[in-house]
Amino acid sequence: MERTLRQRIKTIKEIKNQHGMSIPQIQDIVADHGGYVSPRTMYDIFADGSEEKNFHYQSIAPIYEALIDVYGDDYSSDDVIALKQMLKERNRQIDDLLVQLESKQDEFDKRLAIYEERRKAYERSISLLEKQLDQLDRLLFDRDRMLQQLLDAYLKSGGAMPSAAENVSDRYDKGE
Repeated sequence: MERTLRQRIKTIKEIKNQHGMSIPQIQDIVADHGGYVSPRTMYDIFADGSEEKNFHYQSIAPIYEALIDVYGDDYSSDDVIALKQMLKERNRQIDDLLVQLESKQDEFDKRLAIYEERRKAYERSISLLEKQLDQLDRLLFDRDRMLQQLLDAYLKSGGAMPSAAENVSDRYDKGE
């Protein structure tokens, strides 16, 4: 900030000297632009060696803005250079952030692909388990049906079930 103020003091002094202006003329230009700087401050600013003194920004700004508005911005080359440098730095930072963003996006995409594969694998597992449960359910249903048939046959025969040996011998005798 101090460097900028010194540069602005040099710039307004250059404008004053190039155009052969008096301090009252500069006060009129500042007033025409809606600003005000006291005559004493004005004389202090334009005194020899004033670049090394400490002035408030509010004291220099109205003079600088009014003179630059009237006589152009050719005098602020250091400001422009500094702003261009800041702009380059910001652009470099933006480029770095874009690279980081792309890297994060790539990482995110890879993780998303892995999670999608896992989700599909889990869905296949769930589907397979559902099929196995359906088969088990059918087997249990068939077992229950067979048990019911055996129970019904047992009850029809009055509680006497033929033994397995009798069943085999009956089949052998019948020629099966």
